[in-house]
Amino acid sequence: MIEELKMLSPVEKYILMLLYANGGKVRGKLWLQKEIFVLSRAFEELAEELDFEAYSYGPYSEALEECRNALENSGLIAETQLTEQGKIFAGELWKLASDREKDVIKATVEFLEGLDREELLLYIYVMYPDTAEKSDERDRILKNRKKIALKMLRDGKASLSLAAKLAGLSAEEMTEEAIKHGIKPFDAQVSG
Repeated sequence: MIEELKMLSPVEKYILMLLYANGGKVRGKLWLQKEIFVLSRAFEELAEELDFEAYSYGPYSEALEECRNALENSGLIAETQLTEQGKIFAGELWKLASDREKDVIKATVEFLEGLDREELLLYIYVMYPDTAEKSDERDRILKNRKKIALKMLRDGKASLSLAAKLAGLSAEEMTEEAIKHGIKPFDAQVSG
């Protein structure tokens, strides 16, 4: 199996580890693209192999989709879920991963998988605005950014400072908005 693992590209390895870290799957192709995009900011070998471009829903990499297809054709994944064989491969890769790789992958999965579609897009559009220039959804999402950010704060998905940034408000303005909407901004339990 070691020889087979060595034949995987870095992108294929990170896809498998990402799925493994989330119990064998991610919510869909949109999440896979965005989660690997975020990981490419942390891991140079991913950034070198993937060219993310501004696309209909933010950053998109054709090379990533090709790697996902290759893994699917090899029987290791189905859509965005590990197969039984894929679980074995991914488990071996996970054992070989550094603590830093595991920590970054787990944190990315924990945060982004907990977001609904609008929250995910808002996070990407605000944190990486250059990737949203061709987005079909950008104007609608940004028009509703305060509402989405307040929901994230209320649900414990974002800290006050992150919610403020996502809403395009100062921390003080976000605190006022939260209180006005019955949200106790300093009581929110933020995961991740």
